[in-house]
Amino acid sequence: MKKSIFKDYLKDPLSTIAVNTTVLLFGIILFVLFVFTMIIIEEKQANNPVRQKHLQQHADEQVKYDKMINLLDSINKKLD
Repeated sequence: MKKSIFKDYLKDPLSTIAVNTTVLLFGIILFVLFVFTMIIIEEKQANNPVRQKHLQQHADEQVKYDKMINLLDSINKKLD
């Protein structure tokens, strides 16, 4: 019968630790690179005038929404 490489791998604790540590470090490095890439993309888009206008529209809509809620609350208080 053919011996399984996986069973031999599990029998040797040092190789298990070495492989798991390597996989963990590789995962951490990939995560850090991903985060830095997202930061760079976000910084490039922050200077985009179309994006700035879009974000300002959201802020304006939020102000209008807050005013509507306040008006509705005042109407409800008057009705009570």
